Amino acid sequence: MESRNEAKPDDIPPIRWPLERVKQFEIRQDDLFLLTYPKSGTHWLMEIIPLVLNGRDTEAAIPLEKKGLLLEMVLAKDGDDPRVLFLKKNHGIPDDFDVSQIESPRFLASHIKYDNLPKQLFEKKTKVIYLARNPKDVAVSLLNQIARPPINAPDDLSLFLTTSFFTDKDKGGSGEWGVHVSKWWKQKDEDHVLFLKYEDLRKDMKTGIQAIAKFLGKDLSFETVTKIADHCTIDNMKEISKDDPVLKAMGWKDNPFVRKGKVGGWKERFTVAQSEMMDKYCEKWLTGTGLEFDLQ
Repeated sequence: MESRNEAKPDDIPPIRWPLERVKQFEIRQDDLFLLTYPKSGTHWLMEIIPLVLNGRDTEAAIPLEKKGLLLEMVLAKDGDDPRVLFLKKNHGIPDDFDVSQIESPRFLASHIKYDNLPKQLFEKKTKVIYLARNPKDVAVSLLNQIARPPINAPDDLSLFLTTSFFTDKDKGGSGEWGVHVSKWWKQKDEDHVLFLKYEDLRKDMKTGIQAIAKFLGKDLSFETVTKIADHCTIDNMKEISKDDPVLKAMGWKDNPFVRKGKVGGWKERFTVAQSEMMDKYCEKWLTGTGLEFDLQ
């Protein structure tokens, strides 16, 4: 497939997230973090988790401070990477937004790799929900997003896999998929960690919601669980996201944040050679760990 964009990877500098600010961020014991590699279902859980936490009416808008906005985005300040500031502005986050002023318990999110997360997150063993997704679906969905403004990466899957997905070129941000996921898979048996798979949620959302509620100490009735599940179907998420301010700011006709949401959608994009390339990569990271994805 020919590239939509003519730019070469080396022409596009990695996004510079405010990593030092992230590392030094002061954690509260009752914070909740949603951690994901990009395009693993983050926006989906950003809708589900506040409903579980607050028993919120599914017809009501979720306030900005309860949405689990990305920590690395809300901590950006004047002088930081213009692309990060652009994203912050178009997510509707005011310049003077102060995450330290949010009332407890806070719901925060991040795509940042393990080694660059807030130090206190590990010291205080704050609760973490980690969501992982089939890496082939992640790669296709992520490339679809970064081949748009403001990044404008080349729309070349093989190039993307070898120069970004399989490597940690920028030594920051999300880093390499296998490292990002395996670091948290090793923590899955810790009391303060709930490790979920996107595919399991898609197969049985009610069971997933019940697991989240139990982890958060929330006793939800079956009726409430059903209501949340009905509200958070992928089709309904697409409707909800039509008014996303980022879409309007970018002029995007479709929403890369909630696109198809399919399990196995990678088969429409991967060539046999690209699939085999990913299989070898996953063999390195997943063999013997007990973490499995349907790669065929």
